[in-house]
Parts: sequence; C-alpha cells; structure tokens
Amino acid sequence: MFDRLTDALADRYTIAHELGAGGMATVYLAHDIRHDRDVAIKVLHPELGAALGGDRFLAEIKTTARLQHPHILPLLDSGEVTAGHPERREGPALLYYVMPLMEGETLRALLDREGQLPIDTALRIATEVAGALDYAHRHGVIHRDIKPENILLHDGRAVVADFGIALAVQSAAGARMTQTGLSLGTPQYMSPEQAMGEKLIDARADIYALGAVLYEMLAGEPPFTGPTVQAIVAKVMTERPTPLSTVRETVSPSVEHAVLTALAKLPADRYATAAAFAAALAGGHAGMPGAHTRATSRRRMRDPLVLALAFTTLALAVAMVPLAHRATTGGDDFPFRFELTDASEALTGGATLSPDGKSVVYVGRAPSGPGAVLYLRRLDRLVSRVIPGTNQAGPAAFSPDGKWVVFIANRRKIVKVPLDEGGPAVPLADVADFSGIDWSPNGEIVAGFGILEGLKGLQRVSASGGALTPLTQVDTSRKELSHDYPRVLADGRTVLFTIWKGAVENAELGVTSLDDGKVAPLGILGLTALGVVDGQLVYVRSDGIPMAVPFDARSRTTTGTPRPLQDSIRNNNNGFAAASLSRSGGLLFAHGAEKRRLVWVDRKGVATAALADLREYMAPRIAPDGRHVALWIATGAQSDLWTLDIASGTLTPLTRSGSTRNPVWSGDGRRILYASTQGGHASLWWSPSDGSSAPQQATEPRHNPWNLDLAPDGRTAIYNSLYSGSFNLVALTLDSTRVERELSASPVATEGQGRFSPDGRFVAYNSDESGRPEVYVRPFEGGGRTQVSVDGGRKPVWSRDGSHVYYWEGSRLMSALIARDPAPRVVSREGLFNGRYELDFDVSQDGRFLMIESQTSGLGIVVVPNWRSELRRLTSAGVTP
Repeated sequence: MFDRLTDALADRYTIAHELGAGGMATVYLAHDIRHDRDVAIKVLHPELGAALGGDRFLAEIKTTARLQHPHILPLLDSGEVTAGHPERREGPALLYYVMPLMEGETLRALLDREGQLPIDTALRIATEVAGALDYAHRHGVIHRDIKPENILLHDGRAVVADFGIALAVQSAAGARMTQTGLSLGTPQYMSPEQAMGEKLIDARADIYALGAVLYEMLAGEPPFTGPTVQAIVAKVMTERPTPLSTVRETVSPSVEHAVLTALAKLPADRYATAAAFAAALAGGHAGMPGAHTRATSRRRMRDPLVLALAFTTLALAVAMVPLAHRATTGGDDFPFRFELTDASEALTGGATLSPDGKSVVYVGRAPSGPGAVLYLRRLDRLVSRVIPGTNQAGPAAFSPDGKWVVFIANRRKIVKVPLDEGGPAVPLADVADFSGIDWSPNGEIVAGFGILEGLKGLQRVSASGGALTPLTQVDTSRKELSHDYPRVLADGRTVLFTIWKGAVENAELGVTSLDDGKVAPLGILGLTALGVVDGQLVYVRSDGIPMAVPFDARSRTTTGTPRPLQDSIRNNNNGFAAASLSRSGGLLFAHGAEKRRLVWVDRKGVATAALADLREYMAPRIAPDGRHVALWIATGAQSDLWTLDIASGTLTPLTRSGSTRNPVWSGDGRRILYASTQGGHASLWWSPSDGSSAPQQATEPRHNPWNLDLAPDGRTAIYNSLYSGSFNLVALTLDSTRVERELSASPVATEGQGRFSPDGRFVAYNSDESGRPEVYVRPFEGGGRTQVSVDGGRKPVWSRDGSHVYYWEGSRLMSALIARDPAPRVVSREGLFNGRYELDFDVSQDGRFLMIESQTSGLGIVVVPNWRSELRRLTSAGVTP
C-alpha cells in the first residue's frame, strides 16, 4: 500500500513514513510539494475502500471540506488511488484524504499518560469540542465517531479530526458495511441508538459520545468498559453509569448532572444541542460546592434538630403552594418570543429595545446604495420603516421617554433624531469612532470610543448638545486599553461597561457612577453588560452565552455565582453582543449570521460563485500569482485570516487570534500583511502565506491602522490612521527606520482606503472634504491630487495594469480610465453594473471582479417582551436550561 500511494501521488506529495493506524485508516507523514508544507494523509484500509467505491466516498466527503471552524481540523484534499490501468481498476482502490499536520498529541495520548485530567482542563476541552459539534450540527453534519483518538490537542486547543469521515463511510457503503464485518463508532463512546444499528442518527449521538469522553477525562475510564465489544454494548444498552461523585468527589453536582444528562439512554432525555451541553458545563463548574461541602451537608442532615426543622419547612412550603401558584400564574408567566420576520435588511451592527419594551430600532442595509440606516419597528405594527436622517448610522439608544434615538453617524458625530416622522436630525457632538452609546434616564448621553487616542475612557455629553467631557479613565496598571459599551441603569447614575484589554476573551465588566466617575472592576469576564433586572446583572460572555449574577447597585458589587440563561446569542465582530435588555424586562437578541457569498463578476455584471458556502467573508485580496485569495472571515466576535486556493476552492485558516483584519499580499506572494489587536493594541503583522510558521509582529504604529495596502516593493504600508479626532491616510516604512508620514490629513475630512497603483507611483484614496466621499489619485512621493469620481465614490481599486481605477458610486461599480503622463488625469468614466455587494472587492488579471454578494436570510432578530418571568424562574430555581 505504501509503494502504491508513493508512486501515485509522487507529483503532489512526498510520502515520508507511517505515523500510525486505526480501525478505518493508516496515517502517513507527507510533504505537500505544491504548497511546501507537511501534511498527514489518511488512507482507508483496502477492504474498506473495496466496500465503499471511490466515486460515492469522494462525493460524500465534500461535506467535510465545507466545514471551517477553529476547533475542526480542515480537509485539504482527497482522492482515489487505483491499481493498474485507471479504467480497469485492478485491485481494491485506496481512498485517501489529506489534513494539516498538527503539532501536539491526541487526547488519547494525554489520557494514557495522565489518567485523569484537572477538572478545569477537562471542561475546557469538552467545551471546545462542543463548540465544534454545535457548528457542524448547524451545518447538518454529525460526526458519529467522537472519541479521544479523534480529538487533537494543539497549542492548548482542542481540534476535532475526521469530521464527516464516518458520515462519508456510512453514506457511501450502506449495507455493505455489515458484509465486510466493519462497523462505525467505538463501543465505549457509542450511543445506544448507534449500538442498536439505527439508521437515523442525529446530533444527540455526538452529545452522548462527548459526554462519555468527558466522563473518562474526569473519572479515568469511560462510563462503560468490558472484556469484549459485546460486553460493552450490553452495558451501554442496559446499565447506568457510575456517578462521578463516587469516583471523584471534587466533581461538582452540576457538572455530574450535565454529564449524566448527556449520557441518557434516550436521545430525548439528552441536551438538544451541543451548545446547551456546553452552557450547562460552564454554569455548573464555577463556584460549585466540592466534596467537603457535600460531606458536611450529609452529616448535618443526620442531626435530629435539622431534620425536625426540615420537616417543618416542608410542611409550610406545601401549604404555600396554592398561594404561590396564584401569585405566579398570570398573563406574563409564559415568556413567549417571536422573530421580526420583516427585518430582512438587518445588519450585525446592533438592535435595541425601547425602555417600555414596545419598540425596536435596528441597524439595517440602506434601501438604495451602500451603507446603513436605522429602522423602527413598533411591536403593534406588522412592518418596519426607515427612520429619516439616519444615513451611515451605527448602533442606537432610546431616550428615556422612548420618543428619540441617539446614534453615531459615519463614526463622526453623535446625532439624535425623533421617531415621529418629519422631525430633523440634531447633531450633538463631534467624535471619531465609537464603541457603544446609551441615554441615561437623567438626560445625559454616555458613549465609548474604543482605543482611539485621547478618548480611551467613557465620555458624556448633554442630550441638548455640547462638548464631550470625560467620565472614566483607564487604569494602565491593570492593562486596560479602553472603556466601552456603557449601559446606564434605571437609577440614572450607575453605569455598567466593558473594560477592554485587547481580546474578546479577556474583556471584563466594570461599573462606575455619573456622580464621580470612579471605576470598580467587577472581576467578571464578559463582553457586554445588558442591564440589571430584579437585582440580576445580565451580561453576555465572549462565547455568546447570556449570564446572570446577583448585583448590589448600592455597593456596586456582585454577590453570587454567575449562571447561564439560554443558548448562545450572536456577538458582533466589532466586539459587542447583538442584544438589548429593556428596563421593563424585555429581551432582544440577534441570532444567526450575515450570510455572504464570494463571487466572480464580469464587466457586464454576470456573477458566478467562487465558493458555495455562505459565510461572513470580508476584504478579499487576490495574490500576485492570481491563484490564491486572502480574506478574513468573521464568526461572531472573532475574525481570522484565511486563504483560498481558487482552483480547488479550498479555504485554509492562517490565524487563530480571533482579531485580524485587512490582509494584503507582499509583491512576491510569500507573505501577507494584516492588522490585528492580538497584542492588545492595533498593530501590523506578517504571516507566511503558506502557514509554514507563526505570524510575527511587523510594527506597532503610533495610531490605529486599518484599511491597509502595501507598496509593490513591500517596504511601505499605507492605512487609515485614527487620532486627534481625524481619519487620515498615513504611510509607514516597514524597515528599521519606521518613518511615518501623512499622505492626506485634512483636520475636517475623513481620508483613507488608500490603494497603491501597480507600479507604486500613485495612490488612489477616499476623502469627504467636499462634503461627501469622493475618489482621488495623488502621487505617492508628493504632488497635487486629481479627483476621479464626480457623483460620489468609495473604495477605489486599481486594475492590474494600472490603466483604470474602479470604485463604487452608490450601488453602481464605476470604471475610470486614467492617463499618467506624467500627472494623473481622468480620460473617461463608465458605469459597469449595479449589484447588492459589499464595498470591499478586488480585480483579477483578466479583469474579473472578486466581490462579496450580500445575503440577508441568515440573521434574525428575536424579541421576548416578558423575558423577566423567565429570568425569575431560572435564577430563583437555580435552573440551567
């Protein structure tokens, strides 16, 4: 088999040696010649390949290639090796698939070495695997063979391998599996329905397997063992697992309950989703009593006085049941929820619920042209309407009386606008950038501005307008970078907010007062505080799980253990939760994702798919060789750099920091420059385009760098730089000199989105110095500017030969023919096509445009008007949903 594989794949892979063998496949170390990287090639055993047949298997395995998740090992390639002449197929086929070679070890190796794992480690691994399962299940893929051998540990992260392989084997082989004596699944981790041979297996089989794996991590062995496969299966079908507390007293009751729920015999008795299992684990571990507490409780319950008091209390409780039933059953006892079905234009920029819970304002796509506007939906109406005067709007906040909303327009001005039609928008203050806004019941407006220099703390301004004044100051000794996403409580004085420390997973909640601005960190990791209802501080973690913890507003402290409330909701890739909590106890949250399609578009506007999958693609950049694309993909609050092999359609992740943007290729195509906050500040980083080594920081500019481009010689970067209230176009040398200079820096204009001409002599960029965005071209080394667009223009991109500048005029793509002899001048302009595309695009050597087509069906806004009753039930009863 080794020789056949080596000979057949010699033009693509150099096979080194065997790494190991399992029940279905043998694994070989190989070198990918085309991409100069080491990979692992798994070859199915010949008898299995004979049972499957190559065509069906390779067709089914395409499902795996579409799964792209930080905790799923991606599929790079697959194929079939036959013996003899391809048409005669002499001998059994060798079916193979190729995966990245991951450094580290399998969970099986770790368990064989350590036996039992620390509880925190076991729960973290299980939670990461649950995240991968939840993603795959939502894409219709069941793993079917979760076990320690298929969980890789790489750089402290759990990565699930062989995703979809069991499905491909089962789907392709059908009844022939039983004829060969082969079976799918591993008995120690096989659900009862799999053991019974049921054909219809759903996500709950994977949840069972993960429960068995977690049980083994905590107890040191799987829940069921035996000398033979038959003996193990018999126990799986008939016996209950030994309670974890009897073999490891430090496992909390809630974690034990979560594991045993996952291991329930009937699928209906398990968690419905992997996310629900993860939420139960997250809520059950923190602060739960250990063995000492349980033992003390058991001793006290043997005390006669305690028993007498317990029976008395029980009698009183029984007597109170009818009264309690009458008190709690009412019109708002059932927390119904509904989705705004007409909000098809909703974007991930945010939505908010009015103080009385009767109206929703959300950021949506403008009816015509690019950009965003605010939509108003009265919940007693059937449709939403655009709020006039809200062009280029960001997330909004209601006034205390619900008659106005305030928002930040075009990242430049705080604006308020009445909700009654016909009223004018009222500018309140000039700003630069934003990171959350709220309107206090006392009439003040509080806003955050990210890590923009000079405005790192929260700012305040009167609702009647005026200058911004500081409210809080960041504490650099605690590695605080900024204070963001304020939420003013009903007392009109207390302000909850996010303390930003450079990464979503490190964000912390803080509290201050409008009276003194003193900051008190709450010691709770959370992305966004939603508010306080019935003494419960409700917030959203970085993984999207809503949490509640008792909160004393007078002392500004939490007084209990955080508890998960429901499955995860959406986090925005700008770093905040797409959720809102009204002061009346209504909840609004977004779910799903902005579905976008990567497409090729010709000059006539005819589009063809570049990738079948719908994801949150951003900023595609075509490599100099025209064969690859760099882009970043958002997943909730995370965003990472990926590369696309155009010919094969394979996406490969390059970064795992969750905080990357704006990739651009070096001239030789060997490196990619991008912006990232992974080091705490916005910096520039280099990554090898083939992922052969870890990213390295290129430089940390003095001011925030976004919307990058790189000179053809790779020596200079240009970018939007945010500081001193301005958005300027800045150039920075990437050598040891680190010379920084402004290319265009009007104190009253937004300038940026610069792109070098292919020869590096000119820069095309945007500026709104005329009062609206227009496209200009200027020499890089100095000289006057030339206006390219005449009726508005955004996002200029040069053709590969430098003869044209393409840009957006509203929703229409324009082409401007440029002469450069020696100064640039516009020869002609031509409108090419209109389309529903994002602003970011690139152009290929043959003149096709790589664009991101907007799809709006994936994002939904859910409203729970009487969520307060659900919160009371969950927090008072200690229930984890």
